Amino acid sequence: MNRKINRMVCNLLPLLTILAFLAAAPWATAQDVDPTTDAQNTLDHFSPPMGWNSYTGYSIAVTEQELIKNIDVLSEKLLPFGYDTVTVDNGWFLSGKGDGITMNLDAYGRPDSHEHFFPNGLKHTIDYAHSKNVKFGIWLLRGINRRAVEQNLPVEGTKYRMKDIVDIKSICPWAIAPWWNYGVDMTKPGAQEYYDGLVKKYADMGVDFIKFDDIVPNPDEVEAVVKAIKKCGHPIVLSLSPGNEINVEHSDAYKMADMVRITSDIWDNSGSLKTTFERWEAMQDYKGPATGSFLDMDMVCFGRLYVTVNGGRDCKFTDDQKRTFMIQRALAASPLMLGGVLYSMDDFSMSLFKNPDILKCNQNGVIGKLAHRVGKIDVWKTSEHGNPESGWIGIFNRDGKAGETIELSIKELGLKAGRKVILKNLWTGKLLPVLDRQRFSIPSDGVAFLRYDPVGKSDGRAK
Repeated sequence: MNRKINRMVCNLLPLLTILAFLAAAPWATAQDVDPTTDAQNTLDHFSPPMGWNSYTGYSIAVTEQELIKNIDVLSEKLLPFGYDTVTVDNGWFLSGKGDGITMNLDAYGRPDSHEHFFPNGLKHTIDYAHSKNVKFGIWLLRGINRRAVEQNLPVEGTKYRMKDIVDIKSICPWAIAPWWNYGVDMTKPGAQEYYDGLVKKYADMGVDFIKFDDIVPNPDEVEAVVKAIKKCGHPIVLSLSPGNEINVEHSDAYKMADMVRITSDIWDNSGSLKTTFERWEAMQDYKGPATGSFLDMDMVCFGRLYVTVNGGRDCKFTDDQKRTFMIQRALAASPLMLGGVLYSMDDFSMSLFKNPDILKCNQNGVIGKLAHRVGKIDVWKTSEHGNPESGWIGIFNRDGKAGETIELSIKELGLKAGRKVILKNLWTGKLLPVLDRQRFSIPSDGVAFLRYDPVGKSDGRAK
């Protein structure tokens, strides 16, 4: 089934409950559209993926039981708002402790779940998610497991073996333990077939989403995975990670995927807010959304975090920092991949996840741009489906120590000078007076979130 149709059908029923505030749009993946043609012009627009990932909540030790509990919460409380995917991150294939840790592999060197974390096998959890109308994703590391190379296991369906295609000089800089991987030499016969078999294995299990790590700096292997997904016979969303070595020269490869990380791991601290602003600014001209590929600012690290490490801890963000975190992602059209433990998530965080204005801005699918900067105040703006008459504005106070009151002209808000517009404060729901200059009081690390429309627009916002 075409990914556009598949996503639309899967999401139709839950979306009916929120059509009053969330703009419905056909979902499609980057692999569906050839960027060299005008095929994308037949679609309304693309929307960033939405879901939940296990990493910030559980590190590399989430169990089958915990995944199922989070699947239940997502299905019951968040699926109606568009969050449709649960992804198990790193560690689902590991077993043992200390120096005895190893990766569970099949006969062709590909990761398998271990009964330590999945007593019923990963397929059981995948099927459970699907029974709840939730899609299921997995984390994979680029390349070939080192033990598979040492044993020179075969490449399924070919005469080649792992030593024929491995690049032992290509090693993930942070995955240096002996159970991790070498890269693949994509110039060698059998290399593409290796990735074809890898992807097909999980597609046949019903995997709907793959987060590929350590692959952003390797565009040839990105292309190999994209080719494998096209062949596998099952729609799969492709997420590229991590983003600490993003290279704009590789944008053609990035646009083949549905989402590409532009940051290193993001956590609940002011440094991560700063990093996200910097990488967003560097990549604000990325053209990927035209083909369904979005800049990924990493997971939303709210709620209870790292519960498998000394009992975990609560997110350290203030409410204002949480607002800033979410509005960054709304205006940048970043995929909304929630983290933290869903079944104990605090009410304020949940209210942001379900906020209709945040969701509509995010699912608008247009990357916002920096419109104005004065001191520690940033003004970012995005238009609604590329129409400059309507859209959203975020006024961010990037001072982590003090609030600020500032006056901004219509031009400084990123709008045409002299233009009469209706501005709506989306935190309070109130319309602002029609003035040439507006005054805003913004707390430390906080944000004013506005909707703009032309005066006279007959949509209930202005007359």
